[in-house]
Amino acid sequence: MLGELRSLAMISGGMILGTMGGKAIDKVLKVDDTLPGFQAKKFVRPAALLGAGVLGSLKLKNQDLKMLSAGVGASGVVSTVKVVLKKDLLSGLDGTPEIAAPMTVYQDPVVHSIESYEPNLPALSASSYEAEEQTIKSYSPGEVVSDYTDAEIEII
Repeated sequence: MLGELRSLAMISGGMILGTMGGKAIDKVLKVDDTLPGFQAKKFVRPAALLGAGVLGSLKLKNQDLKMLSAGVGASGVVSTVKVVLKKDLLSGLDGTPEIAAPMTVYQDPVVHSIESYEPNLPALSASSYEAEEQTIKSYSPGEVVSDYTDAEIEII
């Protein structure tokens, strides 16, 4: 487990080193991201980082240094995507991540007027319940029920 954590730490350290080195390269070359159009200066950073990452992974014998150079190469891939697609994959690290941005709820500006539904039902009266009570015959305990009729079902 410690070996895996060390590998992840070395790759992450390589990503950080690559990002810092890439910013230093951009500062030295005075790359301006706000200018529109093609600029050859923008491709120096990804090429240098990818080259350093691949060369380090091929030539170095120490496994930790190979992981470090793989992180530098990975930062080169991220900067290549940023230059080509003009989208930063790690935009959450420099500024506010899109996930943490304040969420808004869409509200339809059109006011819908819905009429209330009132069905035309007959009114209920209490007299219908009383009439049913009068038709029910009550039996006292021990009384023989002679009016009992069998149901028309047969149990097999």
